[in-house]
Amino acid sequence: MGKKIKEYFIILLNCLILLLSGNFAYCQSIVSGTVLDTLQKPIPYVNVFLESENQDGIIAFTTTQENGRYKLTTDKVGKFELTFSSISFQKKTETLSLEKNTNYKLDVVLKVETFTLDQVIINTDKAVTVKKDTIIFKADAFKKGNEETVEDLLKNIPGINVDSDGKIKIGGKEVEKVMIEGDDLFEKGYKLLTKNLDAAVINKVEVYEHYSKNRLLKGIENSERVALNLTLKNNVKNKIFGVLKPGYGLASENRYDASANFISFRETNKFYGFANFNNVGIETSAALSEMTDSESETGFASTENDQSAISFIKLINFKPNVGDERTNFNNAEMASLNNIYSFNPRLKLKTIGFLNWDENDFFRNSMDTYFLPTGNFTTTEDYNLYGQTFSGFANAQLTYYISKNQIFEYSGKFNGGRTETNTSLFFNNDFSNEVLDENPFTANQTFKYTNRRRPNQALLVNGYYIHSNNPQNYGNSRFLFQDLFGANNDIGGVLQGSKHTINSAGIDAGLFNKRKNNDLWQAKVGINHINNKYSSNFELLGIDEKPIGFQNNSKFNQFNVFFEPSYSLKLASLALTANIRFAYNITTLDTEKIGLEISPLFINPKITADWQLNKTNRITSFFKYENKNPSLSNVQDGYVLNQYNRFSKGLQNIEPLKSSTFFLNYTLGTILSPFYANTSFIYVREYDYLGSNALITPNYSLNELTRLKNKEFLNLQTDSNIFLQSIASNTKIKLGYNKQNFENSVNGNFRNVNVTTFNYGAELRSAFTGPFNLHIGTEWFNSVYKTDITKQENTRNRSFFDIIYEPRKNLIFSLSSSRYSFSDLDKENDTYYFMDLEGKYQLIKNRISLSLIGKNVLNTRTFRNINIDDSGIFKSEYRLLPRFLLLKAHIRL
Repeated sequence: MGKKIKEYFIILLNCLILLLSGNFAYCQSIVSGTVLDTLQKPIPYVNVFLESENQDGIIAFTTTQENGRYKLTTDKVGKFELTFSSISFQKKTETLSLEKNTNYKLDVVLKVETFTLDQVIINTDKAVTVKKDTIIFKADAFKKGNEETVEDLLKNIPGINVDSDGKIKIGGKEVEKVMIEGDDLFEKGYKLLTKNLDAAVINKVEVYEHYSKNRLLKGIENSERVALNLTLKNNVKNKIFGVLKPGYGLASENRYDASANFISFRETNKFYGFANFNNVGIETSAALSEMTDSESETGFASTENDQSAISFIKLINFKPNVGDERTNFNNAEMASLNNIYSFNPRLKLKTIGFLNWDENDFFRNSMDTYFLPTGNFTTTEDYNLYGQTFSGFANAQLTYYISKNQIFEYSGKFNGGRTETNTSLFFNNDFSNEVLDENPFTANQTFKYTNRRRPNQALLVNGYYIHSNNPQNYGNSRFLFQDLFGANNDIGGVLQGSKHTINSAGIDAGLFNKRKNNDLWQAKVGINHINNKYSSNFELLGIDEKPIGFQNNSKFNQFNVFFEPSYSLKLASLALTANIRFAYNITTLDTEKIGLEISPLFINPKITADWQLNKTNRITSFFKYENKNPSLSNVQDGYVLNQYNRFSKGLQNIEPLKSSTFFLNYTLGTILSPFYANTSFIYVREYDYLGSNALITPNYSLNELTRLKNKEFLNLQTDSNIFLQSIASNTKIKLGYNKQNFENSVNGNFRNVNVTTFNYGAELRSAFTGPFNLHIGTEWFNSVYKTDITKQENTRNRSFFDIIYEPRKNLIFSLSSSRYSFSDLDKENDTYYFMDLEGKYQLIKNRISLSLIGKNVLNTRTFRNINIDDSGIFKSEYRLLPRFLLLKAHIRL
């Protein structure tokens, strides 16, 4: 009965909103027409801006279609200016008077610009500026009034997409970094900035296309990277400013969410401090893993330097895709301080500090049904987890500008922590306790030297040293392996201690040389050494002798020397790049039983084509053939426990694995076009791969890797953005298809596995000028696993409907609703509804506001989902945070 009430409530509310939206759109006027050149030919992608005569701001904005037509809607009346601007044409402004409920038709002719501009102003200091490889958006022109953070602002800017997890993408590419006033304070952890920096202080958002991480490579390297830079308003520069956001629960169980950030950007010293304390599910440690990313800033460091010791045992291996804030029972405290200090114009020091403490509870019930050649069975699990985590990260980067054309950089990154976890587990109705202590630590030291020897030539030298270790100690009070080790009443549980240690060092150098015809020749050479040590000891409590075959003590070493030349050839609109990597690799594996050594010569070629048909059509493609070494987890010689009842084992074979990849991408339009589409196709063939040889029983499973031949993977993905002028809305359409063919063995039966997944969806985000806006969408996912004996299929759907209503300038209401549904769940539990509400009132303009926030208003307490693979169907139920109300203030300092 409760479920039906929720359904009726959602339907009634959505119908009411749609009826109201018709009232808001009723009093709109329409301005339309065609833009032609002096030869009476239509001009596509002309920027059209409607502004009031007193220049208070942009009333409406659009671009012309392929046929030169445009259309604007507004509910404003009075005298206005209509501006038309496009690259290679002279800007033109027309005046007009608007009345309610009237259609205006205005055709214009633009004259060709007779000279080349380094900078083209598309809208006079109000909206968009194009300057070579930079697109500049005036922030105030894209604000709707309900933005709190930079992330909210970016969602309003055409061409910039913000995923649900906070990743920012432009043209299908994730941005490399988000800077403030040209300085990068966060590296890959930019979400800490975009999710917390106040949108009101942003003056401009600059999109850097063909971005070079190293400024001395600008104009030499062929870069397809994208980055963002945020400029601040003058009234906050050279002073300390920030935001306080205290929040506490009303009529709810001790809920709180308080955060603060303090920022100062002076000439010689820039810092950003942020702190958060919450128990409403907000994840505070996500930025830590992103900031510790050790990717090379120049792109020349050896690919092997992105390393950290692995965790062989993991207690939580899956969370439902319903939002971490709904399943994360937490008590988190986090503080971060990022600073850039310029000692003088030639010497700069950047420091990053991050501390996080968190308590987490996690609740899951599951029922796993296996369909196996040897018979079917079902297991049940009731899993409650409690964990405490303390983690920290520190980074010091010193940049010394030796001269105008030389830079030396040093970076020292240190991150570590301690996690203590306890679980209460009912597996097949029998109880046990688990404990896991983990103490990871990583230190990464790098240096980079860049010398732009000539205007068209640059030399890079990189070096690094990495030390990383991760000791783990695990215990379980229950013995599940009677069939594996024999029944023994003296066994009181199991223990496992493990430790993985990495020591790695390397140095490489690269030379760029840009020729007069814009052809690029480059070559790099390097050497590195990686030393892996891994040990694990599995014990049965009450028995002195350790089980044979379940112990590990391995040394896995690699010594690499490589040389990689490449040449990029420019032929009009077509660019071709050929590169080949020669790598001499000495690999050894030493265990207590065997010693293996190989020393192959790898030859890995790659060919890339980039065809820019015109300004709005582009095709890119590459083909590569690759030899690569297996990883440590693939070559461990004994079984290791990686869940309470699951063991895994590598393959004592260090022969390289071979594969080939073909990639094709087609892009139509630009980020400023009313229509933009990005379609990609990728096909991967693994001539050698490591497959699974599994033994699955009702109490435990053993999984051993085996070397197999010919695995195929195919992926087709397309995303399109369409601006619908008639309804002043932006539409996105997504389509995706994946297919895999491979082989594995289960319980002694070798079989072929075919996997296909298909996803499709659409969403619409309005840009009405009235008080009402909406964001609505849906996406479907279908998965099919086929083997020689079974076929499993599952379909799931997520739909959402968000609205914003601003009856007054200082009052905003927002509603977010979502619906999840799954096939193969019983009808009473296959659909779930969520709703969040917020009302925000501005007490003092641009200074103080109050919000009343309601989370999980429908009080959905559990969430069930279903997953499938080639061995069975896995149904899980997760406990969710209950409904709560939060009174929150937003105070700008």
